[in-house]
Amino acid sequence: MKLFPFFIVFSFLLVMGCQQKKTVVDSNPQTYLSEDAQLEFKYRIVRYFDKLPKKVSQETKFDAEYDSIYRLKAQNADLYHYYISEKTKEIYFAVTRIAPSIKIKKVATIGKLTLNDQDSIVSYEEICRTWKMEEEELKEKTAFLFNKVVNNEDLTPYYTVNSQPEFYIEFPDDKNVYDVPSRSWIFIESND
Repeated sequence: MKLFPFFIVFSFLLVMGCQQKKTVVDSNPQTYLSEDAQLEFKYRIVRYFDKLPKKVSQETKFDAEYDSIYRLKAQNADLYHYYISEKTKEIYFAVTRIAPSIKIKKVATIGKLTLNDQDSIVSYEEICRTWKMEEEELKEKTAFLFNKVVNNEDLTPYYTVNSQPEFYIEFPDDKNVYDVPSRSWIFIESND
């Protein structure tokens, strides 16, 4: 009987030790990038995460004549999180932009990319985009989701269909998915 409490404590420690540890990463952009480098990073990806300007198409969005528009969009975006995986060298990011609303609200895009030796983007993927929110709520929910993304955790509990009345992720959903080859969100037609 004297061993029973020891067995319970040992079993608890064994179970806790076997659970996968979740890492809270340092994702403060200032840890990795200067102010100028942050702006340059946002500029490199703004053509993917932000809306296309009027009269610009997917085919023309990289034309030099639109550089000034995208520079302004990059300046107006906020880089909330930035993290480089030591293991995979993937760069994880969470970037925001202002969303149409009566009050000032923003949406966050959480994604990852890889660079080649010439510092060009070789892969780019947006993991999720949040609903538009006021900044304080967005910061809190983006930090929560970002940590889940970096730890490769399942985000489906935070999709709109699963998280109501609390809203986290607008995309992906049952009608919109991210297409990695085209680096854009696509609408899935229903077969109903």
